[in-house]
Amino acid sequence: MTRRSLLTAGLGLVLQGLTGPAGAAGPAERGSPAAPPSVYLLRGFAGVFSTGIDEIDGALRASGVASHIGSHLGWRSVADTILQRHAAGSDGPVVLIGHSLGANAAISVAELLERERVDVRYLATFAATAPDPLPGNIDRAVNFYFSQGGWGLPLVPGPRFRGRLENRDFAGYRDVGHFNIDKQPALQTEVVKDTLRILRRG
Repeated sequence: MTRRSLLTAGLGLVLQGLTGPAGAAGPAERGSPAAPPSVYLLRGFAGVFSTGIDEIDGALRASGVASHIGSHLGWRSVADTILQRHAAGSDGPVVLIGHSLGANAAISVAELLERERVDVRYLATFAATAPDPLPGNIDRAVNFYFSQGGWGLPLVPGPRFRGRLENRDFAGYRDVGHFNIDKQPALQTEVVKDTLRILRRG
């Protein structure tokens, strides 16, 4: 079974648990439509080592989430886009996901959003190389890193951070390193699952 088919199979089970029986109306169907979410995924260096980020993006899109994927170099544009949507009244949940330099960049986006009092509901980072301390507007952060034998640092809370932070150490995991941690099907499925749960709550 290929990596993509494993992710698809896992996502199918996740969606079953989140959506309930076929034909059941969710919260958005019963009331007025919620503001669309801002879900952004950022690749690392040159965009060639972060294909796992592309797979997560594909899984989110397959589930109906209008996610956006780009380079770590475009992080400021991502922040500006979210702020413009927020100013226009489209203040749906913000989710940021990144690998390597893209993980660093996702935190930079959150920092800029904090200045404008825009919250980040969920941040998922794979092997961040030089992450800034987490700003105070992040509700939950999950970071996959290596305490040794890899290239990726733990996240640390900044002085205003009051959210939940989980650093998951993959040092000693055979055949898992900086360049493929974002490609692990179990972690991809976990990030997709967490994102969908947050978006479902609105």
